[in-house]
Amino acid sequence: MKKSLVSLLIGASLAFSATAQDQAGGNTSGESATGGIATSTIATGVVAAGIAAAVISNNRGSSDVIEDPVEPTPTCNGDDEINSDGFCVGTTNTVTSVTGTVTGTTMTAVTFTYMPSL
Repeated sequence: MKKSLVSLLIGASLAFSATAQDQAGGNTSGESATGGIATSTIATGVVAAGIAAAVISNNRGSSDVIEDPVEPTPTCNGDDEINSDGFCVGTTNTVTSVTGTVTGTTMTAVTFTYMPSL
């Protein structure tokens, strides 16, 4: 933005300072101005060139590219596995004692599920 404003000011100052027109020797001022370029035309051209230069210089900027975030890998505790639904499946062994007419102890496998940590 600063570059475009500076170039616009420099161009405008040059355009408005170039107002002197030479006259051919012996001609009146009306004849020498025929086919000449008016100061307003020069100023308009300089302003248009400054705007074009500003657009071109601002066009060369850089932009930040946002990459897709990497999904974290879900992990389970210990040697538990992840099932097809995305849950961790664990197994623990529990000792069950039964008392009554016959007393016995049984080892029972208990399966549980939980959400994996990310």
